[in-house]
Amino acid sequence: MTPPTETPAPPRGWWGPSLMRRTLLALLAAMALVWLVLLGQAAITHYRAMDTNPGVRQLAQGLAGALATLEQPAEARALVHGMAHTLNAMRADVDLLQGTSVLLQLQDRTGQLLHSSTAGVRAVVLAGDAGHAAMDVAGTTHWVAWESTGPWRVVVAEPRLADARLLGFMGEDLAASVLLALPLVGLPLWLAVRTGLRPLARLDAQIAARSANDLRPLQHLPPQRELHGLAQSFDQLLARLRAHLAREKALVHDAAHELRTPMAVIATQAHVLAQAPEGPARAQASEALTRAVQRAAHLSEQLLTLAALEEAPAQHPTAPQDLMALLQDCLAERAGWAEGLGVELSLDGPDTLKLPLDRQLLWSALGNVLDNALKHGCGPGAGREVQLRVRQEGGDVVVWIADDGPGIAAGEQDRVFERFWRSPRARSSGSGLGLTIAQQAIGHLGGQVRLGPGLHGRGVGFTLRWPVAG
Repeated sequence: MTPPTETPAPPRGWWGPSLMRRTLLALLAAMALVWLVLLGQAAITHYRAMDTNPGVRQLAQGLAGALATLEQPAEARALVHGMAHTLNAMRADVDLLQGTSVLLQLQDRTGQLLHSSTAGVRAVVLAGDAGHAAMDVAGTTHWVAWESTGPWRVVVAEPRLADARLLGFMGEDLAASVLLALPLVGLPLWLAVRTGLRPLARLDAQIAARSANDLRPLQHLPPQRELHGLAQSFDQLLARLRAHLAREKALVHDAAHELRTPMAVIATQAHVLAQAPEGPARAQASEALTRAVQRAAHLSEQLLTLAALEEAPAQHPTAPQDLMALLQDCLAERAGWAEGLGVELSLDGPDTLKLPLDRQLLWSALGNVLDNALKHGCGPGAGREVQLRVRQEGGDVVVWIADDGPGIAAGEQDRVFERFWRSPRARSSGSGLGLTIAQQAIGHLGGQVRLGPGLHGRGVGFTLRWPVAG
C-alpha cells in the first residue's frame, strides 16, 4: 500500500485561510457596496432636484416681492446688493460651497442691466417676465431663475457644482454613517460566526486527538445539519478504510498461507537436490523444485496484480482500440497451450469492434478467465472446446467465455470468486486468484462477471459485461 502523503498545514494567523476573515472581508465588501448604492442614490436625487432648483426660484420670487414696494433704482440696487452680500457670506461658511458665489442681477423690463453682484458680468439675456433654466453665465453653467415685478426684473443664478466635488462631499458624508454602522453590524456578525464555528472546532479536536490506528466511528456527531453531513462522510471514509485494511490483512494472511506450501517444497527439494547424486532422484528433485518455483512465482504475480487492482483509481485511461484484435492476441498467446491439451479455441463476433478500452484491465480479466477454462475445464478426459463470443447490447459490451468441461457443482458456484478458493474436484493446481482478479478488473470498468452454463449443456460459461466508456 502506498504510504499516505502528509498535506502541509495551512499557515496560521491572519494571513492563513480563514472562514472568519473571509466573513469579515465579505462584510466590508457589502458595506462598501451599500456606500456606493447610497452615493449613487443621493447623486441622482440631487440632480433631479436641481433640474427645477426650487431654492433659486424661491429666492427670485422673494426678492421680487421685496422689490415690488420700491420705486427708486438706488433703493432697488441697495436691496439686491445687500441680499447678495449676505447670501454669499453664508455660502462661505459651507465647505461644499466655498469658492462659489450666487449671482444676483437687477434689470429693468427691457433687460437693461441696473446692478450685478459680480462685477464684469453682462446682463443675462432672458425670455419672458419669469422662468427658470440652466444656462451658461460667464462661461460657467448656472441654475438661473428670474421674476418681474413693477419696473424691475430680478435674476438669481447659482453655479452648478462640479461632479467630482459634489460626489466627493457626498461620499465623505455617507462614509461617516457607514463607518458608524460597521461595528454595529460587524460585532454581532463576528460573535455569530465565532459561536457558529465552535462545533467545528470541537469536531476538529475530536479527530486530532485520535491515534493513527484509531479508525472507530466518531463518538459524538455534531447536531448541526451543516456539520452532521461532514461527520457522517468522515465516518463513511473511516468505514472504507477499515474495510480496506481488513482486506489487506486477509490478503497478507492468505498469501502467507498459500506461499507456505511452495516455499516448503522449494526448501525440501533444494535440500534433496544438494544431497542427491546424479541420477533419477536428482532429476526428479530438480523437476519438483522447478514446479514449486513456478507456482510461487505465479502466485506472487497474481498477488501483485490483485493488490494493484485494489489500489487502482476509480477512473482509468482509455483509448480507442479494437476489442476483437485484443481477444485474438489473448487466444494467440494461449494457442500452444491449447494445442498441447487438444483444445479448440474459437472466437465469434464482428470483424472489428473499435471501442474506448483500458487494455491492461481487459487483458488481465480476459486472460484469467481463459486460463481458468484451459486449466480446469479442458484437457485429457475433460472438455475439448473453449469458445468466445462478443456482442454489444445497448451501451454495454458483452464477452462470453465458455468451455464444455466438467463444470462447477451447484454448491460451489457461490464461492468461485473468493480469494484462494479452489474446488476439491479441481483437475489442476492454481493460485485460486484468477477469477477474483477478473471480477476486480471488470468491476473497475463499471461492469460485472457472472457465472452460467457452458457449451452444449456442459461446462461453465463466464459472462463479462461492462459499459462502453464515454
